[in-house]
Amino acid sequence: MIRLTSLRFTKWRKRDYETGQGEVDVLAASDRFVYHRWQIQCKNTKRVDVEVLAKEVGMTFVTGADVVMIVTTGEFTRDAFHYAYRMMEVSRYYMVLIQKEDIESIKRDKTNIIKILDKRARRVFAKKELGMIDEEIDQIETEEASLTDFDGEFEED
Repeated sequence: MIRLTSLRFTKWRKRDYETGQGEVDVLAASDRFVYHRWQIQCKNTKRVDVEVLAKEVGMTFVTGADVVMIVTTGEFTRDAFHYAYRMMEVSRYYMVLIQKEDIESIKRDKTNIIKILDKRARRVFAKKELGMIDEEIDQIETEEASLTDFDGEFEED
C-alpha cells in the first residue's frame, strides 16, 4: 500500500524512548504536493474500538505524524467512526480507517487503494471545508455512482 500511494517508507515497528514505549507499526512520509508524515497501525482483530484510535492520536505527539492510518482485518465500531470524524473536525489530524471490506477490494485490484483514499479525502474535505453533513455527501456519492453505472451505455444517433 505504501508504494501504491506514493508514500516513502521510513521505519518499521518503532518502539523506544522516543515513542514513550508506545508502538507504531509503520512510519511513512509523503513529499508529493506537501509534506505529510503517516503513522500506520495494523490490527488483526474482529473489532476496533475508540480506545485504539485515541491511543494512535496520542502517539502523533511523539511521532510527529499528521495522518493516522489504522488497518484492520476486522471492522471498526460505530463509535470508532464517530471518534475519527469528530477528531478530524476539531484538529489538524487526518485519520484513515481501512477495514476488511476495503482490504478485500484492494486484494481484487491493488489500485483500489487510491479510489478508497480519494473517496475518504473528498468526504473529509466536504465536511471540513464546505460544511456539508453526511446525508448530503451520501446523496452526492450515490448520484456519482449512478452516473458511472451509465458510462458508455448511451449511443448518440
